[in-house]
Amino acid sequence: MTKLEEVALIKEQMRNLLSQAKTEKRSLTEDEQTKFNDLMSRKNQIVIDETLRSLENNKRSVLPENKRAAFAKVLFDVCNHRSLSEYENFADAKGLTFSMRAGEGETVTTNSTDAASMIPTTIGDVIEPLEKGLIINKLGIKMQYGLVGELMFPTLAAVEATIEGENTKLNPTKLDIGNLKASPWRVGLSIPISNDAIDQTNDALFDITVKQLSLSVARLLNKVMFASSKQGKASKGVFVKDSPDVEYETAPTFEHVVALETAVMDENVDVTDGTAAYICSPKMCGKLKTTRIEKGSPEMVLKDGMMNGYPVYMTNYMGADEIGFGVFSNVGVGQWGKIRLTVDDISLADTNETKFTMNSKYDIVTARPEAFSIAKKKTVAPAKA
Repeated sequence: MTKLEEVALIKEQMRNLLSQAKTEKRSLTEDEQTKFNDLMSRKNQIVIDETLRSLENNKRSVLPENKRAAFAKVLFDVCNHRSLSEYENFADAKGLTFSMRAGEGETVTTNSTDAASMIPTTIGDVIEPLEKGLIINKLGIKMQYGLVGELMFPTLAAVEATIEGENTKLNPTKLDIGNLKASPWRVGLSIPISNDAIDQTNDALFDITVKQLSLSVARLLNKVMFASSKQGKASKGVFVKDSPDVEYETAPTFEHVVALETAVMDENVDVTDGTAAYICSPKMCGKLKTTRIEKGSPEMVLKDGMMNGYPVYMTNYMGADEIGFGVFSNVGVGQWGKIRLTVDDISLADTNETKFTMNSKYDIVTARPEAFSIAKKKTVAPAKA
């Protein structure tokens, strides 16, 4: 059995656990949840192993080990949550350019696999910022790296057979094959750091800065994906809709939660592929944990991270009064070209600073918008004077 076949088998076992609980209208039992978690861990480990193997097979240069070279590895490890080998021709193990300006016209380029790991020795009082629930990598969303040129996502409209007489001639039915065109947008960030601060933290601030550059991309992708309004020049997120699929007046109930799933299933979307989930803010999760399924019932709408038989993920990028439901195999994230990190200690030399700059291009493509639904609190019209 190949690794891809093993991953497919694990996913099938995970789907079966969720499907059985959903059919019986209950959450996973403690034993089932433990088995589900074990399967998830096994799948993730295979992905990690295959990533390392793919990178090992694609080594292309050797750079003398130094701390700055290690930052490329940090950036690659944080950004690339998915296995390169999983997406084959979309993946590029050389998809990272790490540059350090050492002098006029001199550029150093390294592959992340050639960089030695860095262990900070002194971090002092530097505290990394709180994260807003970076959950894209938990949802089974396809992440494709190193894309080049124009990418088209094929779509296929459903067809249905007809009932005919014994010798009736069948009318031909055409397959309606369309294409979704990706429109990548530039993502960039530049951070100037005092050289004194770098020296005082024994170079550990390099590591911290590079990690924050890469996490900034993850934060932005989460924001674009889950916000209920379009973000700048980026593509529409999965929950950006002209009107909500479900509305509630004072507080969401179990009926509203089920209605979100129903809205998706009513569009003939397969919700049993293991990527279906509810998304909401921590405040909404708190409400759902204290809302009974029905009056007098000891069961709460949200219990043990599950709701209506599906996992629930939290992020502050969802509105406090919103609940989203989606089948996330119907959305993909693409990264175009290389992730370019430039460490520039020349242009800001007069202010004794080093500038860290990262640039790349991304796009989020939703193959089937109907695979996602959102609930919001009804807007109360102001009373007439």
